[in-house]
Amino acid sequence: MSTEEQIDSIGRHLEVLKERLGEEGFQFDNDEEVFPGPEDDTEEIIEEIENEAGIIPVSLKLFWLRVGSVNFCGSHPEWELDPVCEPEGYPDPIVVYPPSAAIAELEDFLADKEERLRSNFPFVVPIAPDFYHKADVSGGMWYNISVPAVADDPPLNDEWHKTTFLNYLEIALKWGGFPGLERSPKHTWPIVKLVQGL
Repeated sequence: MSTEEQIDSIGRHLEVLKERLGEEGFQFDNDEEVFPGPEDDTEEIIEEIENEAGIIPVSLKLFWLRVGSVNFCGSHPEWELDPVCEPEGYPDPIVVYPPSAAIAELEDFLADKEERLRSNFPFVVPIAPDFYHKADVSGGMWYNISVPAVADDPPLNDEWHKTTFLNYLEIALKWGGFPGLERSPKHTWPIVKLVQGL
């Protein structure tokens, strides 16, 4: 399967999950951010970032251009997590910020570019809050991708699976959009029903 085909497949599965979650009574925190599609100025943002900071990995560019963004943060009044697992209570819903979210970080980078490069702190694209911040709890560094690209499918930095961007998306799909459930073996979320046929 080509990267384009994999991205398109991920997009279709995310759309199905969004619909199934809604049908099951899941309450998204922000309906407009759940699965809005690509931003109109995606190509322009990509060009600006690449001109100023370096090449964006192919997989992220294709995701932005073909899928857009996703945000499954929310809750269900009856679905519970394993109360004894650690870290408990954090389903780590899938989030991929739209490209516009990278512009604010790019502006901060450019304001201090020489010092950041001298300190070996290059530009990184913000991908998602960490699992604590997704639950409105103070946490650590957001999940991110380094620029310039080191690979077509780069490492997703600061994410606990320590894997690549595309593999993270596949893991999230396997868990119905909530990869943190992997660490909550006694959860009551209907994962089998959510992912059936995907």
